[in-house]
Amino acid sequence: MENMITSGLQPDKVLLTTIMDAHFKAGDVKAALNVYGELLACGFDPDVIVLTSLMDGLCKHDRLNEAESYFCREKANEISYTVLIDGLAKKGDFTELNRLFREMLEAGFTPDKYVYTSWIAGLCEQGNLIEAFIEKSRMVQEGFQPDLLTYSSLIFGLAKKGLMIEAKQIFEDMLKRQVTPDAAVYEIMIRGYLQQNNEAAVAALLEEMEKRGFSTASCKVGGENEF
Repeated sequence: MENMITSGLQPDKVLLTTIMDAHFKAGDVKAALNVYGELLACGFDPDVIVLTSLMDGLCKHDRLNEAESYFCREKANEISYTVLIDGLAKKGDFTELNRLFREMLEAGFTPDKYVYTSWIAGLCEQGNLIEAFIEKSRMVQEGFQPDLLTYSSLIFGLAKKGLMIEAKQIFEDMLKRQVTPDAAVYEIMIRGYLQQNNEAAVAALLEEMEKRGFSTASCKVGGENEF
């Protein structure tokens, strides 16, 4: 880029944004931020595309606080909300995620499947299962089908509260809809049954895990099984 400027060629905003993205993908956050500074120095107004690219890069490098500082509500769109919500979900900051989700709805934006999934995971983590299932229904009404993460979040929330009958119903619905459970889902179910001393259910799930080729070593039968 320095060669371009030395040669009298002025890079445009699209090129600078592309270079910034490339630095983020290469893991050079400092260089990416320097390019953003160059963009401002050239007199370009950072629009929603630039800011979203910047936030996405920062979130992917675990610099969520910095990403939030660049979030501009006046310029935000569905993608910028999605990027930040995804970052909050990965950080486990479900309180802020919930606030941002509601703000997104109030701003008139429609969440996509990934936003719904993050939102439902947050509600389940906080133990707000009624609203989690309401949002699952709304998600389906919007045309999005629950995936592995959606189901595992609901099963986790139910099992944590000891609602294993309901957890089993969700587990069976998951299988019915041909969403294949991973080892983590089985482990959640097993922990729930262990807390209720349901040895028969635990044995059945362990056998099913082995048939699917999953290791059962992490399932602490008789050990600590708190959620």
